[in-house]
Amino acid sequence: MLSFRDFMESALYDPELGYYSVREKAADFYTAPELHGAFGAVLADRMALLLGRVASLRPAGPLFLVEAGCGDGTLSCQVARRLREKYPALASRLSFVLVERGRKDLTTAVRRLTAFGVPVTAHTRIADVPRFSGVLYSNELLDSLPVHLLEGRDGKVFEVFVDAAGREVCGPLSCPELEAPAATMKGVLQDGERHAVGLEAKSWIATTASRVEEGFILSIDYGKRFVPGAANPPRAFHRHAVETELTREPGAQDLTASVDFEALISAGYCANLALESYESLSEFLIDGGLLNWLEATAGDDSAAYRERAKLKTLIHPEGMGEVFKVLTQRKME
Repeated sequence: MLSFRDFMESALYDPELGYYSVREKAADFYTAPELHGAFGAVLADRMALLLGRVASLRPAGPLFLVEAGCGDGTLSCQVARRLREKYPALASRLSFVLVERGRKDLTTAVRRLTAFGVPVTAHTRIADVPRFSGVLYSNELLDSLPVHLLEGRDGKVFEVFVDAAGREVCGPLSCPELEAPAATMKGVLQDGERHAVGLEAKSWIATTASRVEEGFILSIDYGKRFVPGAANPPRAFHRHAVETELTREPGAQDLTASVDFEALISAGYCANLALESYESLSEFLIDGGLLNWLEATAGDDSAAYRERAKLKTLIHPEGMGEVFKVLTQRKME
C-alpha cells in the first residue's frame, strides 16, 4: 500500500507512464509562458533588476540564472531572448543552468537554449547544482511536488493511502513530520474532508537555499498564504476540467495542490532566506509593463483579438491574475 504522496510521485513522474512523461502540451491546462511570450519578457525584466543587485556585490564574478523545472525550455528561451535584446551587457555575463527531472524535456530545453549562444549546464536534481550567485526561478513547479494527504474521520485525522487496487484508504500517519499538521487540522476537518501537506515543497526550498551564495529565489505558482487550520484539498485536472477521483487512471491526469506560500516563507527563514516580496501575478505583470503589450495589440482582426485574450488571461482575476502568486526570497548574508 502506498501513501498518497508516493502514489502521486509515481502517477506524475514515472519515466514511462507518468503524467509529465506523456503530457500533451496545453491539453489539460495552459502555463503562462505557453499562453504568451510577454510573460517571459516581463519576468526577464524583473530578473534583470535582481541580477543587477547581485552584480553590484560581485562586479567581476560570473552570474547565473537557474530555472528549476524548466520543462522543454519554452520559458527559458523567452527569458534569454529578452535579456539578450534589452540587457546585452548583463546577458554577456550570464550562464544558464537548467534543472528538470525528465531527461527528454531537459535535452530539448538545452538544445533550444544553446541556439541563443549562451553557456548552458543541466541537472536532473536541484541538489546537484553547484553553489552560485544569481537568481533561481521556477514557474508552476511547486504545485507539482508530491503531497501527503490527510482526511478527517470521526473527529480524528488520518493519512490517505492507495492500495494495490487503486482504492483510497485511511490509516495512521506515515511519518513524524505529519504530526504537527494533523494536530492543527484535528477538529477542523469534517468527515471526508481532506488537506494536502507539502512536506516536499518545504524540503525543496531548504535545498534550493543551500545552493545560493548571493542572490534570489523567485517562485511563481498558484496558491496563497494559508492560515493555520485552513484546508487545502488536492485536485486533478483533465482536459481543462477538475476531476474528483484522484486515483483514477494514474498518469492520465494532472494531480496538484495549491502552494502554501506561508509555509514556504517560514521554511525560507529557517534556510536563511528573507522575504523580498509577495504579490499576485496580476500585480507582478502590470507593474512590469504588461499593459504596454496589450496596447500594442490594437486591431479588430481575429488574430489581434486572440492575442489580447491571452494577455488578459494572465492578469484577469478569474484567469491567472489573482490565483497565481509571485514569491521572491533573498539569501541573507
